Amino acid sequence: MFVRSVALVLSFLLPAADARAGDIIKEYAYGNPGSYPNSIKVAPSGKVWFLQFRANKLTVFDPAKEEFKEYPIPSTKSEPLDMSISKDGNTFWIAEQDVNAICKFDLKSGKFTEYFLPTPKTNPATILATRDGRVWTLGWNSNLLTVFDPKTEKFIDYTIPTNLSNSYDLAEDAHGGIWFIQRAGNKITKFDPSTKKFAEWKIGPQIQSAIGTLVDSKGFIWYMKMVDNALTRFDPKTGESKDYTLPKNKGTQDIAIDDKDNVWMIQGTDNRIVKFTSSTSAFQAFDVPTGKSYPNSIWAGPGGKIWFTEGSMDKIGALDNAMLLEGNKQLKVKLAPAKDMLRQQ
Repeated sequence: MFVRSVALVLSFLLPAADARAGDIIKEYAYGNPGSYPNSIKVAPSGKVWFLQFRANKLTVFDPAKEEFKEYPIPSTKSEPLDMSISKDGNTFWIAEQDVNAICKFDLKSGKFTEYFLPTPKTNPATILATRDGRVWTLGWNSNLLTVFDPKTEKFIDYTIPTNLSNSYDLAEDAHGGIWFIQRAGNKITKFDPSTKKFAEWKIGPQIQSAIGTLVDSKGFIWYMKMVDNALTRFDPKTGESKDYTLPKNKGTQDIAIDDKDNVWMIQGTDNRIVKFTSSTSAFQAFDVPTGKSYPNSIWAGPGGKIWFTEGSMDKIGALDNAMLLEGNKQLKVKLAPAKDMLRQQ
């Protein structure tokens, strides 16, 4: 496999402490310290939903009213790790790893329904509601890709070919293919629901502890190589990958993609958000105003706002991308190629 590594870094940094940048990021506290917010999503209605991992709650924030509302999850200490919203925006699906279940929340009725996985100790940690209405989950402890059909209320397990793959981070492509990362298996993987077959591509000779699986509008797959500190674009048609080396940091926790195919990253220990502009291959970093907030999940999509959770605080935040783009028009941007700009493996 051919890998090309590119490092392009903006010659300026736009810190959140700057007067203009201070307006770009806004934070909202919901008053439950120690709850560890995670897995933030925005529904078609524009309301913001996230999980409180330690408090065992699903929470909604109305940006128009700046009000929060909490919904306790039925199973106590379920350890909700991930959430996905149905395409119509009316159903929320939650992965409850500690009770080995997935949970449906009906927006219209405000009621939860839990479905327990048939294989014991599957430990679902990643969940995805696909366009056909089915729900997929990965069990990090079981090496299973599991699909649930809400119409029949039945599960089907598919064993991942690589043993002890430690798989996470589901995504759906335009053709209904299911993609995910094998952190221990060190592979990018596709499952075809129509043929029931897996395809695997080795990430590289060195274990990368990769995270994140994103599909852009052109069908490219994006993920993070943690060891190489690189954002990677994988082309399923050719099997080739291109690496974009990030500016120095202490680790990336989550990634998301917006409607312009720009990739957004959360770096918790560095307490910042990083934007990768795909059209220029440039990175831009923004400090979260609250220090040591340890941001841990991020959502990017239509609407001009990038939403994130602050794991060590009872806060969520929003970066105004529309304001950022307007500000960038007034800046002279200079791209500085890094040393060893091109590397072949």
